[in-house]
Amino acid sequence: RRAGDASGAILKLTRASGGGDRTTITTNVEYSQLDALLRNVPARSTGTGAGDVADESGWSPFPGNCNQLIVSLPEYVQVLRTSGGVMPEFVNPKYVDASRSSFKSPTRLECMMQDLPWLLPADANVSFTSFDADLFYSPVKNSLADARKKAASGLSAACAATGESSLFRFNAALMRAAGAQVESGAERSVS
Repeated sequence: RRAGDASGAILKLTRASGGGDRTTITTNVEYSQLDALLRNVPARSTGTGAGDVADESGWSPFPGNCNQLIVSLPEYVQVLRTSGGVMPEFVNPKYVDASRSSFKSPTRLECMMQDLPWLLPADANVSFTSFDADLFYSPVKNSLADARKKAASGLSAACAATGESSLFRFNAALMRAAGAQVESGAERSVS
């Protein structure tokens, strides 16, 4: 996951103090909340909240979340019994720019499946598996105009063209893993 990417991140959150039966939780933090959260907690190395920034590898230290869940059925059934199947609600505004003064589209009320860990018993095991984002994560969610802006800022364009290209790269990687000789195409820029 690139720092600043419009994808949620997996974090282990720890309660500094206060009540409740849970002191830590491994969960998704939605990208629209991530930077603000990280700016309000001390960074490990500097002691100040730096926000969602890349580490020395060039990647975010927080793995991305692509919303693929594997849930143990007994715990899931217990959550359904306790919650009646109702998930917490979340307002997910989309802004025109970083000033956050104008909405890009109507804001909607959502409930997110990745909030399931908050409903699980405090002793439930929650973890994640990390895969190479270049092979396994290529959303198609941005218009061409937005994709240009994202690409210019060093983020994934996350548009139809990059999604199709990612599929071809992934298929070539699978074929190479099976022993086939697959040549790489020449890299080109399109404006």
